[in-house]
Amino acid sequence: MSNTEHDVDCCCRKSRRMFSPKELRVYVLSLLAGSSSYGYELIQRIKLATGGFYCPSSGVIYPTLTLLEEQTFIEPVNQSHGRKQFLITTEGKLFLATQTVILLNIKQKLQYARELKQGNAFADEIELAVSRFKSLLRHKIVLKQLSNDESVKIVNIINQTVQRLESMNLALIEVDN
Repeated sequence: MSNTEHDVDCCCRKSRRMFSPKELRVYVLSLLAGSSSYGYELIQRIKLATGGFYCPSSGVIYPTLTLLEEQTFIEPVNQSHGRKQFLITTEGKLFLATQTVILLNIKQKLQYARELKQGNAFADEIELAVSRFKSLLRHKIVLKQLSNDESVKIVNIINQTVQRLESMNLALIEVDN
């Protein structure tokens, strides 16, 4: 599957990243410490580990892998058809061993994401509804069935909805604390 196909296939995009860039590097290293992987496999493993709440794009994962390779924390072990399979190096393992605080934080975030997924019976239905909405909107755009006024109205509705959902989320976080 190409990077472009992955971006279309992965329906779990979020406006905010689940991990900071450093956390993502450490998490990728921890995944590679267990077994070698291709970039796309790492994307899928992260998506699975987060219960679908976070799915890094190819535009995030591949630069992360490049940086880790430049830092000699990982190395390609198998290259075929333009794809690199990566494995953690000794330097990467030594670095990973010093990142216990970040690893603990990552573990807590993963646990929280799994709990959210288990506690939300509507998560799959919400993802399906968002996917259907995106498909409909893409169809209208491709067929040029939206006037400028309609496009502006849709953008406003989407932005208002996002603001309302973020407000709900902030209110829930405040209740939990």
